[in-house]
Amino acid sequence: MTGKKADALTTVEDAAEVLHMDEAELDAAISEGTLRRVNHGDDVFILGADVDRLKRESDPKYLAKLVAGLVQAEDEDGDTPRSLAADVQRL
Repeated sequence: MTGKKADALTTVEDAAEVLHMDEAELDAAISEGTLRRVNHGDDVFILGADVDRLKRESDPKYLAKLVAGLVQAEDEDGDTPRSLAADVQRL
């Protein structure tokens, strides 16, 4: 995954390889909603953004920064405490 628009969709096999998941784990992530499946005709793809997010969130360096407070996790709307605080007007 490179984050380019061309990588908006990835094959199920490539997603499993990048995330180091077997078929059962991939199916579980799809049923949980962690990964989103896209059907196009007879082909099945996974959203590349979901694969990138899961890969980043499982990176030990990212997890260490998250624990140290250097990075703040986004909620389901894509907001972090810092981004919400930046929208509040100062007196």
